[in-house]
Amino acid sequence: MSVWMSDDSFFREVSEELRQDRAKALWSRYGKLVIGAAVAIVVVTAGIVAWDRYQTAQADAAGDRFIAASDLADEGKNEEAITALKAIADEGYGVYPVLARMRLAAVQLASGNPKAAIAEYQTVEQNASAPQPLRDMAALRAGYILVDEGSLDDVRREVERLSTDDQALRAPAREALALASWKAGDVDDAKKLFDQLVGDGATPRGMMERARLMLDVIAADGAPPKPGEASAAAPDAGAEAVSPETLDLPSILGAPTMEPSTSEPAAPAAAPEAPATTPAPAQGTAGPGQPTQAPVADAPDLSDVVPLGDEGAAEPDGPLEGPAEPAPAPIQQQ
Repeated sequence: MSVWMSDDSFFREVSEELRQDRAKALWSRYGKLVIGAAVAIVVVTAGIVAWDRYQTAQADAAGDRFIAASDLADEGKNEEAITALKAIADEGYGVYPVLARMRLAAVQLASGNPKAAIAEYQTVEQNASAPQPLRDMAALRAGYILVDEGSLDDVRREVERLSTDDQALRAPAREALALASWKAGDVDDAKKLFDQLVGDGATPRGMMERARLMLDVIAADGAPPKPGEASAAAPDAGAEAVSPETLDLPSILGAPTMEPSTSEPAAPAAAPEAPATTPAPAQGTAGPGQPTQAPVADAPDLSDVVPLGDEGAAEPDGPLEGPAEPAPAPIQQQ
């Protein structure tokens, strides 16, 4: 039994020595590689973290500059905003150069420079590194400006690819194409595009109402009026403006002018006074060529109107007034 145990311990010691020799051989062969890999992992991790922090700092700085430039535009300082936005577009970080060009185009348009705005939008559209949704939006905005500033072919070149059924921006693209077609005199194409807007359930409500309004205009008038016709139909700038206060509706309509009724009758007009040099004819008689004048009655007794009471009687509320003078009789011609 003791011999068996001694043999077992001997084999165990030999196995342990063999494992230690193998581990030493592996470490001597691959130990440096393991240490190098561990160091590389630490360095790469630190580099990734540092790069992320650098990108975040750059993006934050570019975002702050973009917000500051946008604030200048909102305050009406267009020249300063244009300068700041151009700097971001040339030296910005991340997607902010593209956003800066989009904002720059809007400021150029607000400043009365549509050609420069179209150029900025086309720069974004042609930028292959820009996100595709921003490129499509730039093309759409350029197309809307070209409705007034360009031709029908220019608008088609920008937005026709966006007007197919599989495009998310098909509704505004079709509206721009329809307006450009109507302006160019292509009424049939404009009506077709407006009908597509009305029949598309994805069309925004306001755009659908505009399309229906344009369909009514096309049905009534057809092509838009020429510039000469519009200017000839315009009223004279020197003509006096007509307001509701100066408009005499009764005279225009031919109706008699009605005076407002009052609770008291109007007083009769006073008769013209006789010349001082002509003596008045006797009562009941008239001279040649003189009108007959009715006799004037004597004034009535006031005691008949206001009753007399005792000394302690209450005084009347208002002053006593006599009866009004009788009106003169109408003048008759002999």
